[in-house]
Amino acid sequence: MKKTLGFTKESIIASFAFAFFVVCPRMAGMMHVINNYSKVSMLYTVLLGIVISIPLLMLMVFVFDKGGIWGALAFCISTDLVSALVMKGVDIRASIETFIISIFVVIGVKIAPYISKIIFDKWIHTESDPVNSKKAIEVSADEK
Repeated sequence: MKKTLGFTKESIIASFAFAFFVVCPRMAGMMHVINNYSKVSMLYTVLLGIVISIPLLMLMVFVFDKGGIWGALAFCISTDLVSALVMKGVDIRASIETFIISIFVVIGVKIAPYISKIIFDKWIHTESDPVNSKKAIEVSADEK
């Protein structure tokens, strides 16, 4: 696949999708942990965290480019472990909860392709399959 730089329609749509994905259940879980075990302002924590995360995100892109999804996951798991160690300075329970969240992410990445295949094959495939869709259109036309 050819990689393009610049502001194309596709890159803007992908950027919006990435931005919405970054604000994810995992992020809410981390905010919950930080909120429960510290007395810091969530606004300042998020703002400073955004600045700190920019080089980490760029490094993750590099790792993904060189090592694929499993390389990127290994990198992300290592950052989760660092996060858990850092959270230990706030509270040991926060550290353990952070580690458990990362385990569920890995499990989710592993089983997501199987679950999406089941969903696609059962409900979506017949609607998006041009051969079967054409047959469905022909059948519905014959019924009229």
